Amino acid sequence: MNRKPTIVILDPDPEARAEVHRTLALAGLTVITHGGHGVDGHTLVAEAQPDCVALAIETPVARGLQTLEAIVASHPHIPVVVYSSIDDGASVRRAMVSGAADYLPAPLVGRGAAESIIAALERVRPAAGRESNPDTAGSTNTAGAGMIITVFGAKGGIGKTTISTNLATALARESGASVALVDMDTRFGDVAIMLDSPVETSIADAARDVEQLDRTTIQRYLTRLPSGVSILPAPVNPADWDAVAPEQVERIVHLLAQTHDYVILDTPGAFNEIVALSLDLATVVLLITSMDMASIKDTSLVLNMLRSWSFPEEKVRLTVNHSNQANSVKESDIARTLDYRVFWSIPYDEAVSKSTQVGQPLVSWRPRSKAATNIVSLAALVGGTSSHPVRPAHGSFLQRLLSRK
Repeated sequence: MNRKPTIVILDPDPEARAEVHRTLALAGLTVITHGGHGVDGHTLVAEAQPDCVALAIETPVARGLQTLEAIVASHPHIPVVVYSSIDDGASVRRAMVSGAADYLPAPLVGRGAAESIIAALERVRPAAGRESNPDTAGSTNTAGAGMIITVFGAKGGIGKTTISTNLATALARESGASVALVDMDTRFGDVAIMLDSPVETSIADAARDVEQLDRTTIQRYLTRLPSGVSILPAPVNPADWDAVAPEQVERIVHLLAQTHDYVILDTPGAFNEIVALSLDLATVVLLITSMDMASIKDTSLVLNMLRSWSFPEEKVRLTVNHSNQANSVKESDIARTLDYRVFWSIPYDEAVSKSTQVGQPLVSWRPRSKAATNIVSLAALVGGTSSHPVRPAHGSFLQRLLSRK
């Protein structure tokens, strides 16, 4: 090729990235940017459209392989050269089956790496037709966006924040994914309290500086917890929400989705512009209801409202939270009453309230409790790594009750 090949380096170790950058530059290659694994790296590739990607894979290999597979699927014209200190045949084979153009031993040797990259480019160029198809780069701009999960319910006190904090922790812990949890509750905003985290910067601060935000600077407003979850708390003073506009929140959420595998939006038990935006941005909406009649009635109203908006019903996942020991109402009754299948059911567990008092998510504090194991399974299902059978609904007495005027 007549110009220096352009490279994006993806390596979760900043020091290793810097060393690889120096090695490739000395070998005559142009490194245009670098980052980590997951959606952050995927987004970098989509934005930069390099000639080649140099991708590190080390133990545990799952995150690196997931990143490799995502890039190969979205950008088949961009070869991915893997480098790793793992030299067993099984790991090499897994990388090659996942789509790697080559597998190089780490640390990289400049001349060998350059020759491998140039050879990979020569192999893919005839099939790619990249320069003859100017629409290719544009078609992948949205591929790097992480999943946005909006946790919503028609009223307060039904466990939305408890579910949000535990779901975020389970996603980060079980899959090693990057997770951002945003407190969108314009009234109470209890995410930071429930996670025993100080509020040093909030979404109001990020909104104030929204014109200066990008994929890097947004990180300054996040609080990284030991669980691996990054939180963007609500302001301590609810009045600060008055200066926050929906378009500012939209910009913030989009940036988080470009740098995290999952963005969870915890919403208040009331309806406003911020909630409407949270629903609109969502990849998946977990619609929470408890088992009491008031919550079921309000959930029915919400579903009717969403239907009147032609809101995509395939986004909405009805989730029943057994927040108390009352069991006079059956899930099948709820499904028939709401004319909506129950996607998930979280069992009552007295350990939930105790975990909130100690400021730890239940999935970390009591990981073997029944609610914790349930939410871990929910995280696997929402994250696309598991499946869960949904029990059919049966007859109902609630429909007659709710239809009374």
